[in-house]
Amino acid sequence: MKAWRLTIIFALLTLTFGIIAYVYNHHFTEKTQFYRTPVTEEIIINETRFKEKETINILILDGGGVRGLIPLYVLQYIEQQVGKPINEIFDVFSGVSTGAIIATGLNVPVKQLSDKYGDYGSKVDLLIKLYKSESKYLFTTPWYHKLLTGAGMFSPKFMGDRLHQVMKFHYTEDLKFTELEKYVIIPSLDIYTGQVHLFKNRGKEVANLPSNSLYQLVTAASSAETIFPPVDFLSIKKDFRYRYFADAGISTNNPTSMVLLDIMEEFPNKKYYVLILGSGTSPLSSAHTGYQEVKNWGQLRWMHDLITDVQRSMDNQQLYTLKIAKLLSPDQIEYDYLNVKVVNPTVGIFDYESMDSLKIHADRLLKENKNQIDQVIEHLKQRTD
Repeated sequence: MKAWRLTIIFALLTLTFGIIAYVYNHHFTEKTQFYRTPVTEEIIINETRFKEKETINILILDGGGVRGLIPLYVLQYIEQQVGKPINEIFDVFSGVSTGAIIATGLNVPVKQLSDKYGDYGSKVDLLIKLYKSESKYLFTTPWYHKLLTGAGMFSPKFMGDRLHQVMKFHYTEDLKFTELEKYVIIPSLDIYTGQVHLFKNRGKEVANLPSNSLYQLVTAASSAETIFPPVDFLSIKKDFRYRYFADAGISTNNPTSMVLLDIMEEFPNKKYYVLILGSGTSPLSSAHTGYQEVKNWGQLRWMHDLITDVQRSMDNQQLYTLKIAKLLSPDQIEYDYLNVKVVNPTVGIFDYESMDSLKIHADRLLKENKNQIDQVIEHLKQRTD
């Protein structure tokens, strides 16, 4: 009889937990919503200065969560060697997810940064400090959220409101996307169409932005699927295209070909130099596992390597495209791609507890690619003199 009662009690507790979890995941998980505020044509800025330039320098930054510190450390080194701020070295900036945060952060007006942070050093230095100070808050979650969502199995793993508030605090409510100092292109996934949409702060397409609020657009572009809730730009129209946006990383973690094509069409008959900085690639579990064990892997065990392979494939496809473009136009297109395998220690893209070791990985990237980096620096010196 006692065992029977325990079984009943356990069943009732399980049912109660299931009901609570269902209600929480369907009715109480956070949502991120902003009101759609289209941009008027009066504030559209055109990059007329590009007409004078022989070579357009483009910086592309991969997605990668806290591992965005790796390209930041590389940019810090480049900035020191060239002797100029990064936003004076490049003409066009683009990045996915954490890359979007870096691309925009490098171009926030100096006056706003001085008013908010005082003597902040360089923008790269400031971004490194902010990554270190904010990552723990972004990538931790209350115990009840972790429990009721099954650690992200049934709802976004982390709190969307935290991402929203961090972006709002550092970018402020008043800063407009069109007020950034340089041409910035942010890819974001239009969930309704499944297509990557480019947020641009220059040219006629500015009028198609769902908002000109910088923090809102960056929140949308960095709301990684399963990690944060997507962003809804509320609109009275029934057309849901260009309304729901999320991180473009699952579709285009490396947006090089999209951005380069866009710039070439907008500014034809130029020379184009592209520097692509990765945020580190994870090692494959299968690389250190014998066949006797690998043959027994199912969906759960293969999932890690599948995600890693998809990210590697994205980068490789971009490099293939660039190689073809360079072969067809050897005097018009130049590029460099820099990345590093994140091992010893391995650091996950949300592993804020291990992010201090990312400096080790960045230093290894610089050491292993010394000749290439020296050429990058020499090229940038020549193009910015």
